[in-house]
Amino acid sequence: MCEVRGNRVKVRLLTYEDVLEMRNWGKHDDPLFKDYNFPNFSDDEVRSWFNYRTSRKNTRCFSVLDEEDRMIGYINIRNIKKIMRAARLGIVFNPDVLNRGYGSDALMAVLGYYFDVMKMNTLYLDVAKFNKRAIRCYEKCGFKITREYQSKHSNLMEQAYDEKSHVWNEEYFTIKNNIVYCKYYEMKVQKR
Repeated sequence: MCEVRGNRVKVRLLTYEDVLEMRNWGKHDDPLFKDYNFPNFSDDEVRSWFNYRTSRKNTRCFSVLDEEDRMIGYINIRNIKKIMRAARLGIVFNPDVLNRGYGSDALMAVLGYYFDVMKMNTLYLDVAKFNKRAIRCYEKCGFKITREYQSKHSNLMEQAYDEKSHVWNEEYFTIKNNIVYCKYYEMKVQKR
């Protein structure tokens, strides 16, 4: 892939310089999303992060650029199973550019590449049940919920507890044996 274009974005292979730029992204204010913030990595840690993600044979990593060529998003297609023609999607955007349509524009461009160029049939993703904005984006791009599941998440204890009402947020979390489990949806889209 050299580059694919959406209506407002272009998507190309991730570079080391792109990851350096991710350190300058804004931060989520909502405690539910603090794990989505890009870490304050040193240059060496950025290099390690980049090398780890881009060296895996069953993974493709992409940068999303806006109209002014600013790096605003990161998308990966991982666990690529060529025989099954299926993979999993990961996507994250600079919090400063959310709710502007960039995510769905980039995702539609990547889906075209995924189905038409890579010749894949099914793309899966996992999304936290509390991430309503992402769920709307995925549904807009044709993804459907296939199942709900729970996964242990050790650093979400404070997010699961609502300090105002002094109750656990049972819509998105469960607690078993003092361990917090976050509720997730698996979603998929198939080639039309």
